[in-house]
Amino acid sequence: MNADPAGTQPDAALIAEVTKRAGVIWVEVAGRRPRAVWHVWIRGAAGPGSAGAAYLLTGPGEQDVPGLADVDRVEVTVPAREPGEVACHWTADVVRVEPAGAEWEAVIGPLLAGRLNEPLAAGETSAAERWARTCLVSRLQPATGH
Repeated sequence: MNADPAGTQPDAALIAEVTKRAGVIWVEVAGRRPRAVWHVWIRGAAGPGSAGAAYLLTGPGEQDVPGLADVDRVEVTVPAREPGEVACHWTADVVRVEPAGAEWEAVIGPLLAGRLNEPLAAGETSAAERWARTCLVSRLQPATGH
């Protein structure tokens, strides 16, 4: 189910189907080795009619994806259930989700739910407050015009 060797982007429905079921995806920032990251696939958070996107959290105390904040596009590999197999490989446009915006409000709950064991610092009522100050929430959406 990979993209063909010519680099054709898989169908958006296939990307959504396999990525939302994957607990981990591999994100490759150009010139760097791929990183395994947890994510949450959310349909429609980027706007009406959106097939969805993978949202991930990076920053201090969270997963590290060097260079992600500096690029507009990454490669995503979704592993298959069989070890060493790939369910799908796709190119993603990277968009930073700004704290307190409508998209932030739509995705922060599912991200918090994905981090049930997220510790709270003294005085914190929600990890989302810390994430807004110190972390980066990124939307990885299937690239168009690839």
